[in-house]
Amino acid sequence: METKRKIMSSAFELFSKQGSSFSLNEVAEAVGIKKASIYSHFENKEMLIHKVIENEMEKYFFEINQENDDLKRIFLGILDYFNNSQTKLLFWKRLLLFPPESIDPELLERIHLMSKERYDVVRKLISNGIEAGIIKKASEEEISLMFFSLIHGLLSSVLIYHPKDIKQHFDNIWHNFWYSITKDKDL
Repeated sequence: METKRKIMSSAFELFSKQGSSFSLNEVAEAVGIKKASIYSHFENKEMLIHKVIENEMEKYFFEINQENDDLKRIFLGILDYFNNSQTKLLFWKRLLLFPPESIDPELLERIHLMSKERYDVVRKLISNGIEAGIIKKASEEEISLMFFSLIHGLLSSVLIYHPKDIKQHFDNIWHNFWYSITKDKDL
């Protein structure tokens, strides 16, 4: 099992850097095994990529969605998942912006469905906040887009500007966002 985990970890790292253009020879070299050993765990490169994506989907969607009753928890949960990891950021950017041609369309559809479910949860929380009089009357759609744009902007900033520790700013950034959408300015 340890070898399989190392193979998947190496493929994850290589996919993050190169997309699906990495070779199984590179995976084998990184793990310190012969290429033929990979086939005892995975039928082919496409199956390896598929398993790597499924594994990361579980981490990204299920761990964060466990506690989805609070906007701040979701905001910080998504950011904490990436935890200043350029590898995770590049993995998801490559997967979503430049999906491998060989990827199972059903797998991409699952990713999009889970992303939509998360978006719907956030939109519902915003709607509830508006109904409760906590959040200013505004378009739920626009506030939801602002919420996710802020997250993705922060994540892109990590790739572009390489800040030493952007995480130290997350609470203040959250408070500024919350201040901008709430009626009562108490944080």
